Amino acid sequence: MGFLDQLFSRKKNKDDDDEPLNLAHEENMEITFIKNFKAGNGMFFYCEDKQEALEQLKQIFVNEDITEVLCVDGKLISFINVLDCYHSSEKNKHQDIAFITCEYLIVLDGSVMISSDQTHHLKKSDLPEKIIIWAHPDQIISTSSVGLAKIRFNKQDNIPANITALHGNQMQGFTDIATAKKLYLLLVEEKL
Repeated sequence: MGFLDQLFSRKKNKDDDDEPLNLAHEENMEITFIKNFKAGNGMFFYCEDKQEALEQLKQIFVNEDITEVLCVDGKLISFINVLDCYHSSEKNKHQDIAFITCEYLIVLDGSVMISSDQTHHLKKSDLPEKIIIWAHPDQIISTSSVGLAKIRFNKQDNIPANITALHGNQMQGFTDIATAKKLYLLLVEEKL
């Protein structure tokens, strides 16, 4: 059962008082991230599995009238191939949208931490104005400093360059942030 199902289908009973504090904290972090992400005008899609994510991806492509996708991740390219959409791993002026993974999802401000591992060394300003992010609930963390520490620990032999955060185009009420993007987040329970 996914984390949203657990939150909304749980009935209050006396056993809930015995719930471990860390599980309640994790659920609160997830909900807070979603609220903050959506407050920045991010579009959030929760998916139980890859098939549901594929259906959401198809809807995004149709709604945004996508003709070409920037995608550098082989696993994500397989999803684009199923939808029979043209894609390229090299940046060009014809791409309508980027389809990437991320390092972490930051609760504090609802941003998405990415690095050169996801963008193949493209700068945030080089990415298309619209971006679809594939993520897993395990990637939700409290702050960017926690994310940086995790990257240093997990990738100590090969720390990526260009670690940055993506913000929605309405982040904190500022509509004119030069690097703000229209973000779509597919939060998928099933890992890639």
